[in-house]
Amino acid sequence: MRHLFNYLLGALAGIGLVLGSERAFPEWFGHTKAAPVVGAGPAAVATASEPVTGASPIAEPPHQTTVPIQQSIDISRRSAITRAASEVSPAVVGISVISVREYRARHPFADDPFLRQFFPDQIYRQKVENLGSGFLISPDGYVLTNEHVVHEASQVIVTTTAGDKFDAVIVGYDYDSDIALLKIEGRNLPYIRFGDSDDVIIGEWAIAIGNPFGLFSIHSQPSVSVGVVSAVDRDFERNREGRLYLDMVQTDAAINRGNSGGPLVNAEGDLIGMNTMIFTEGGGGSIGLGFAIPSNRLNRLFED
Repeated sequence: MRHLFNYLLGALAGIGLVLGSERAFPEWFGHTKAAPVVGAGPAAVATASEPVTGASPIAEPPHQTTVPIQQSIDISRRSAITRAASEVSPAVVGISVISVREYRARHPFADDPFLRQFFPDQIYRQKVENLGSGFLISPDGYVLTNEHVVHEASQVIVTTTAGDKFDAVIVGYDYDSDIALLKIEGRNLPYIRFGDSDDVIIGEWAIAIGNPFGLFSIHSQPSVSVGVVSAVDRDFERNREGRLYLDMVQTDAAINRGNSGGPLVNAEGDLIGMNTMIFTEGGGGSIGLGFAIPSNRLNRLFED
């Protein structure tokens, strides 16, 4: 009986020794110490198969969308101005006008009452070509431009950015205000959106689009120049042709011969005026003093 008791006591002691050794020296029994989990805090540990509750396993970095360098550059170059120009340009048209002007040549004897009856004045007719700009204001082909662009025209040809040419009819005009309304035959045409010229801000972007020096006729694309609104409500006395310009929008965007009748728009692509006249030196080009008929006046006269 004593021998059996001693045997059992020895067996229990041996089992305890083995268990203590496994805990103290796990590498002897094929075990490894658990490594701390990154970001889980100083007390958090986990085995390879099961993370400790509350610990965050190591996550792979999120997938990065790669943008090609050229595409990134293209995005950075686009602005409100480029978007407005792109939106408005399809509604801008080039206008080519043919008119017949009469010229009277006085005879050297015209001051003599007797000889004048034998030598009357000579009247000559000459075909004159003129170029200007305009813009579509409706999908069915109504076009606004300056009256001085189509004054006494015998033929008016409108060219769109699509390269299509149309014979235009002068529907109506206001000589004093220098505004003319044309009509071409078309459907679903791009047209410009009217803005509120009373809401124009001095210093905001101003974009002039048109046909300077007939460049539109080369490849049916309008030219764009950019400046700011320099002033508003500019009034002028009647000029030598008898036209009266009131409440004009002033801009330093380049306006040259051929820009007459083209749109002046803001950075949102809304019409704020019609480019009409410039101050210049010696009959030259733009010096940064251009003037546009305000869009609200255009809208009122168009409706009339």
